[in-house]
Amino acid sequence: MIEQPQSSGPARVSGPPFAVSLAIVDIDGTMIDFAAAMRAGLEAIAAAFAARGGEAATPERLRARRDEVARDPAWRGRPLADVRRESFRRALAAVGVTDPAAHREAHDLYYRVRDASMAVFPDVAAGLDALRGRGLRLVAASNGDFPLARVGLDGYFEDACYAADMGVAKPDPAFFAEAVARAGGSPETTLALGDRLDNDYGPARAAGLHAVLVDRYGRADGAPDVVRVRTLAEVPPLIASPVPVPPRR
Repeated sequence: MIEQPQSSGPARVSGPPFAVSLAIVDIDGTMIDFAAAMRAGLEAIAAAFAARGGEAATPERLRARRDEVARDPAWRGRPLADVRRESFRRALAAVGVTDPAAHREAHDLYYRVRDASMAVFPDVAAGLDALRGRGLRLVAASNGDFPLARVGLDGYFEDACYAADMGVAKPDPAFFAEAVARAGGSPETTLALGDRLDNDYGPARAAGLHAVLVDRYGRADGAPDVVRVRTLAEVPPLIASPVPVPPRR
């Protein structure tokens, strides 16, 4: 399924075929099933602390605390690991678990289970191979910090740009501008691939990049002027002028 923009007004999104030489590829939700891994980590904490916190220590409430901290102006722009640590502290304190050692235990357990549960979507390897076959250089980019080597994807990319290292995070369009600059590219010849309209597609377009929304679950159904696909395997045909590159080692 490939959907292209229908509007013909002055704000029309540029559509395929894209004459690009660089692709900035989001990690969480685009290549890796981050939602499932996060859920596994939160469920592990909830199970481990059920005896101490009862029903209040649920994945839903842990996630709600994380969102609460993320919205807190005092925590805006802080590293995601720090936000998550504070969210665990608040969630456990709310159910009477105030021991700092227990908070550290929750933090460590979450990341251990989450990272072990990271799974690559089945279309990703073939999609990345095909993008390289179309002559594109590939750069991964994320607000998170998950190492692609843990799931065998690092060999596809010449670089990985993480918000903590760049000093700017999505949805700031400067995140994409910085990623392009680090790769020695130009916005007008760069394609951004991501799974969120608010964090990926919109900011990339605002930075002057072409963009494709990888909408695996149809969340953007009805959104106007959006070039979107369901899998990475649908992206390579949207690239103009195929240029063979050496196979990935």
